[in-house]
Amino acid sequence: MHISSLSIRNFRNFRSAKLKFTKGINTIIGENGSGKTNLFYALRILLDNTLPRYISFYETDFNRSLGTWKGHWLIISVVFEELDANEEAQAIAIQACGQMDQESKGSYSVYFRPKYELRRKIYDYSLREDKCPKGLEDILTQISLADYETVYLCRGEADFSDDESYRRYVGDFDKIEFPNPDDKEELAFGTRPPSEISIHNEVSCTFIKALRDVESDLRSYANNPLLNLLRGKEKTVKIAKQNEIIESIDNLNEQISSLDEVKEIRRGVDKSIKDAVGTTYAPNIDIRSEIPNEMEKLFQSLKLWVGDPDDLGYKGKIWELSLGGANLIYLSLKLLEYEKVKSDNIANFLFIEEPEAHIHTHIQKTLFNNLKENKTQVIISTHSTHISSVSKISSVNILARESQRSLVFHPAHNLEQSQTIRVERYLDAVRSNLLFAKGVVLVEGDAEQILIPEMFKKVFGLSLDEIGVSLISIGSTGFENIAQIFHADRIQKHCAILTDSDQSIVSLPADPNKDNDYQKHCRKSQKSGLERKNRLTEFCKGNKFLKLCLANYTFEVDLLINNNSWEYVHCLDKIYARQADIDKFKKKLEEESVDISGVEVLRIADKVGKGWLALLVAEELVYNTYIPNYILDAIAFAAYSLNESSKVKAISYRLMAFREDDDNNYQEEASKFLIEGKSEETIINEFCDTFQDDQLTKFLKLL
Repeated sequence: MHISSLSIRNFRNFRSAKLKFTKGINTIIGENGSGKTNLFYALRILLDNTLPRYISFYETDFNRSLGTWKGHWLIISVVFEELDANEEAQAIAIQACGQMDQESKGSYSVYFRPKYELRRKIYDYSLREDKCPKGLEDILTQISLADYETVYLCRGEADFSDDESYRRYVGDFDKIEFPNPDDKEELAFGTRPPSEISIHNEVSCTFIKALRDVESDLRSYANNPLLNLLRGKEKTVKIAKQNEIIESIDNLNEQISSLDEVKEIRRGVDKSIKDAVGTTYAPNIDIRSEIPNEMEKLFQSLKLWVGDPDDLGYKGKIWELSLGGANLIYLSLKLLEYEKVKSDNIANFLFIEEPEAHIHTHIQKTLFNNLKENKTQVIISTHSTHISSVSKISSVNILARESQRSLVFHPAHNLEQSQTIRVERYLDAVRSNLLFAKGVVLVEGDAEQILIPEMFKKVFGLSLDEIGVSLISIGSTGFENIAQIFHADRIQKHCAILTDSDQSIVSLPADPNKDNDYQKHCRKSQKSGLERKNRLTEFCKGNKFLKLCLANYTFEVDLLINNNSWEYVHCLDKIYARQADIDKFKKKLEEESVDISGVEVLRIADKVGKGWLALLVAEELVYNTYIPNYILDAIAFAAYSLNESSKVKAISYRLMAFREDDDNNYQEEASKFLIEGKSEETIINEFCDTFQDDQLTKFLKLL
């Protein structure tokens, strides 16, 4: 038996969310604040017997986007698949599934809902002809948490992450339409489990919290996994051995207590008390050693002593290790503890929150690959690209933040297995960044990957990382394999495909038979570029999450001819030693005709390599390097969620650059432009009105 889905309604980050899981290992990835910890807590409310049986919910547990929580329901539900044919599993089996088989499903849900009397009151009001939003609000305003109840039910079929189901079975607050609470709708909500069966006790659920600093747990009695492993072991020690140890400890206590130094202190304390209150009222004093002589307490005194693998022969206290070393030991103990408590219950679940904290990247990947599945379903949350790179996207859920709620994406939804496999092969630790980004730009190769982020930062004072955009090199022009995961069915984030049209940079004869060798090469590239353009245009058609952005020629040529010859010219002394060569090639690069300057920049790129030339040009970038329109368009599409503060930061950066550049036409206007005391919206609008031809204005209008 395993969890196939988790539906969450109105709980913390989640207004309405559905996560899908597979057997074995599952991964949850997402940015900070996207709800990974809350998701685990939702699962644990239903499955973890270390939590209180009936959780107390509070006003703050309701999703903030509701406006007012009053009257709404908080619902968490898991669906299980492949139930075993035993009594415990049948207790949660969805009734409509019929006989138990490999396709059988079960469900278990918790509802935090208004009590019957209140639901009845709301329903009765919804039947009135004079009902209105104000009247409903008057009823809801009087509600408190005392009017709510917590109910656990099995076998429910309704998916309350679906808005239509929520409106039908809970109520439509906008239309003031609510169901009759006397209609129990057991097929939708479920029924109470048999009194003799507690789902919490029928499954094994272990949660390993985020390993940011585990030293306190390793010191404590209640949370120390070593002590959890040792509990009960004292009963298996042979009686003769126990008696021998206890006798030794009793003797040791007697020896310590009879030390002259201890007796001297005892006599001093005894005399001091009697001198103070007299012998009539003074208690009799003794000092005795109390090393525990019970096996259980002796086991509790055991501590781990550890040493680094490179420092043979030395072992010290756990806190002498690096934090990463302590985390590794803690995680290992928790996994061992899990193996110990794991049982033959109807299911075993292991939840691990962010195991990567302070752990070396190689160890992260090894840990992930070596987790034992056995009869266990494992769910891991992570920020780590190294863990996500070895995850199967068919078992990945991606969390993304949106205003006051989190969204859930399934990157392999509706993909064929062959398509999924291609994506998984591609996602190494670098490229898996695209799973974490707010937006993505896919590029052909190293030159774009090196130059575009540097150019954007130099021109606008913002890094792509800062605005949540990942720029990923495909290493080819086969964009479709990766771009297909950005879709309404899968990851609903913007992805721009940035590639070359490869138009010929030299004039071509009308008759291809008259081409020289260079023209033949250009004609062939132009044909391939047109085919690629048509293919990708068709691929992106109808998908609002994809955008094709094309260079007229190639990246190097388009960058050069957009008034950026200065940057290339200043690289020449790092490529050529002779001044005559530098002067000669400088003249060609500065030519306005693309059939001269374009040919020259591609010749240099071919000579030193496109990646190396990009590194050289990156060193020469300035604030007024001109970013080609197709690149601005791609980044603007990917950065659709750019906030006002980032825009104002870029404006401040541009204004400072204008003021410091004596040759800039905007210096006077920039000196007069004031930011203090204005709203962000006003600053942005005034900047765009004042500097209408600036690159930043163009970028802001593209957003």
